[in-house]
Amino acid sequence: MSTKYIAVQVTGGTLIPILMGFLGEALQQMIPWFVAMTSVILADLVSGIWKSMRLDIPVRFSKACRETMGKFIVYFAFVMMAACINVAEKGEFDWCRWIALFVIVIEVGSMASNILKPHGINISLSALIKAFINHSFKDLTCPELDEIVEKEDIQSIREEEMQKYDYDKSDKNGKKRNNKGA
Repeated sequence: MSTKYIAVQVTGGTLIPILMGFLGEALQQMIPWFVAMTSVILADLVSGIWKSMRLDIPVRFSKACRETMGKFIVYFAFVMMAACINVAEKGEFDWCRWIALFVIVIEVGSMASNILKPHGINISLSALIKAFINHSFKDLTCPELDEIVEKEDIQSIREEEMQKYDYDKSDKNGKKRNNKGA
């Protein structure tokens, strides 16, 4: 037996149980937050489908599922990273909770947008953040509120959403694809 073979076997035999214990503890911390995030992501999916139906926009199940699965993967990776950091630092700052709450806030904002758009209400995220940084919300004036909550014509919202749908049917140069024979 070569020295290299023995070194690989000893290292693998020593590190694998340590790594499995580390990841097992990280998964235990992560699971409750992942369940909460999953329910919010699925609620966002439902609200997005509802928005599309209310605005009479074709709903493509494959695209909706693909985008939702992308969210699951990215958010799972963030929470897993936070759980590993949490285990490494012995849980002094509950990273899983803060990352999961951040994801939940993002998804709740998306749900609010999906619910309000069919009613002609569009919320400006940049104006909301600006108001949050500059003031407490009880001191907001009417012009500042008008910047945050924009009332739009439902038809213009529908056209904006349809452009997102039509973009998927175009090639990389922005030209419409000919779907005949496809």
